[in-house]
Amino acid sequence: MKKIYCAAFTVLFGAGVSAQNIPQVPPAERSVQIKTEKQYTGTEELSKKPIETRADQITRPVQLKNAVLGETVIGFTNYDLQSNSAVQNRIYKSGNSISAAFTMSLNSTPFNDRGTGYNYNDNGVWDSEPYERIETQRVGWPSMIRTSDKEWTIAHQAESGLIMNSRDIGTGSWTEEELETASTGGLLWARAAAGGEDGNSIHIICVTTPVANEGEIYQGLDGALLYYRSTDNGETWDIQDAILPGLDSTQFVGFSGDTYAIHARNNTVAFAVFNDLADSFVMISHDNGDSWEKTILVDFPVDMYVLDDVLPEIGEDWDEDGVFSEFFNTDGAGAIVVDNAEKVHVTFGDMYYQDDDGTDDTFTFFPGVNGLSYWQEGWEAETLENIAYCYDLDENGQLDLDDLPLYFVSLASMPSMGVDADDNVYVTYASVIENFSNGQNFRHIYAVYSEDNGITWNSDTACDITPDLDFDEYESVFGSLAPDVDDDLHIVYQRDFEPGLHVRGDQDPSDLNDIIYLEMPVAGLAACENTSVQELFLEASDISLYPNPAEGEVTVAIQKAGTSEIRILDLTGKVVLETTTNSMIEILDISNLNAGMYVIEVGRNGQSTSQKLHVR
Repeated sequence: MKKIYCAAFTVLFGAGVSAQNIPQVPPAERSVQIKTEKQYTGTEELSKKPIETRADQITRPVQLKNAVLGETVIGFTNYDLQSNSAVQNRIYKSGNSISAAFTMSLNSTPFNDRGTGYNYNDNGVWDSEPYERIETQRVGWPSMIRTSDKEWTIAHQAESGLIMNSRDIGTGSWTEEELETASTGGLLWARAAAGGEDGNSIHIICVTTPVANEGEIYQGLDGALLYYRSTDNGETWDIQDAILPGLDSTQFVGFSGDTYAIHARNNTVAFAVFNDLADSFVMISHDNGDSWEKTILVDFPVDMYVLDDVLPEIGEDWDEDGVFSEFFNTDGAGAIVVDNAEKVHVTFGDMYYQDDDGTDDTFTFFPGVNGLSYWQEGWEAETLENIAYCYDLDENGQLDLDDLPLYFVSLASMPSMGVDADDNVYVTYASVIENFSNGQNFRHIYAVYSEDNGITWNSDTACDITPDLDFDEYESVFGSLAPDVDDDLHIVYQRDFEPGLHVRGDQDPSDLNDIIYLEMPVAGLAACENTSVQELFLEASDISLYPNPAEGEVTVAIQKAGTSEIRILDLTGKVVLETTTNSMIEILDISNLNAGMYVIEVGRNGQSTSQKLHVR
């Protein structure tokens, strides 16, 4: 598997025209012309698969190369835009519970029922898929957090303040309130994080509604980036509508929506802003938001740049046309995490931009750029390392791509970050895949990791963790990784059967999208990249039974590839069933077994391990 750095795709961005029936899209992306856009001539809708609510929402085992992961459909949505750029924090796990949220609408345009879809996992079992939003009004783009004893969703309703819902973790009714603002144009695209020594500090960033979205100039900024803080679990807010030092109208024209990410741990809170025609940077506070330090990630060469001012020819000739007018920056989609030592880590998709025509009210970006950049606290400004890519899977020296669906990001993008107790760093991201296309290339969720706190990465052996081995036409995007990694990566993402979006970009026909929960064992990441694990011995932790207790049949999931002998023994030691398998997932018929306790024994190379099985 090889990495290829670039592919020749060019797209023009416009800033002038509002797109009909596509509300709340960042102003720099509201009018789009595409040189290689796939044209849809038909008006028929794609066939919708039926919604099946399952009473027992147990995560099912799925084989992926040399690893076994768990997969559950936890929701559905026709509204398929989970983010305009950077993916919100949408999933949290602590103890034996998981909370997940997503933007949901089961109606068609104008999606009047849009709001937060929410699902909860208690001891491995998810609730049924939601069919109603948790809010009392139409909102979008929820950000989810957990404080010491509550869970929160923060979303926008565009016309005034942010809409916050909270409840005890996993139980009770939601309490809805509005976070008020002095901006008469309203607030959009919130991101939130929970921190503080007691876990009850809430930090929120968002933007005021830009003029192109029927908003207004706020303190000289067309889209002001505002900061809010509560140190008492949302009871009061001691910082509101704050424009932090270095983010005012003397240094920025404005900010676009969804081009930022935030995380906190203890008294360290940090957020990064991923711009296009302005500096990209990270803001870090080690005193719970009282003071901040700004570090530049990418120094855009023209300060306070305004569209159509025409960028000077002092950049790079990325498209090899002889004109050095392309400039490197982020693609708007990035992620941030604070590790257990309270050090900050940032990643984002790479991009090049061009604006050499002062009359067309557009600028150009190049979605064929290939690379995911990384920075950590302690490194100098603009010190970046590429850690992941869209890969040359057939190793023929080029990326064989047909056409790219329009997400306004690069080939490797939409990252999300997490750390484990040892401060190993994990990044999931959506990558274009060259070996599957229906005229447009699909995207899958990939994972890379660092076992030395971000110094080195397994960049050349990144793992495609999308359960799509048979290429069942799955488009997997908008992955959100729970920031605290245990033995597993806990991910929620959106799955569709068509590359691209209905709400914006390609404007594909409306279709039902699955919201997927993915549980990927950390140990499986190494197995995913290792093709010679067949001789490895098995440990008890390598064997899982689904479900347990079981009735009728039981699935044995084996985390290491190879030939295994499986036996079921009763409590007297009598073998009541045995088989040999080369699969990592084996379904056993136990309908003839009496109710009671049994032992499932899995052996390999003269060594065996066992798990107890309860048969109903």
